[in-house]
Amino acid sequence: MSMQPYPRNPIEKRKQEVRKNSRNAVVSVGGGIVGGAALWLVFGSAFFMGLGLIIAVVGGFYYYNKVQKIINEKDRY
Repeated sequence: MSMQPYPRNPIEKRKQEVRKNSRNAVVSVGGGIVGGAALWLVFGSAFFMGLGLIIAVVGGFYYYNKVQKIINEKDRY
C-alpha cells in the first residue's frame, strides 16, 4: 500500500502523469548527452557522442509525445 494517496480527481491524476513524464524526458535527454560525452572522452571516438545524442533525441521525443497526449485529452464527464 502506498503512503501517497491516489488521486480520485482525473485532473490531478493527469497533472501527476505530466510531471512524471516531464521528469523522465529530462533524465533521458540529460543522460543521453552526458553519457555520450563521457564515453567520447573515455574511448576517444565521436561515435559514442552521436549515439548519446540519438538516445537523447529519441527519449525526449517519446516523452514529449506522451505529455502532449495527456495535455490534449478531453474530459469525459
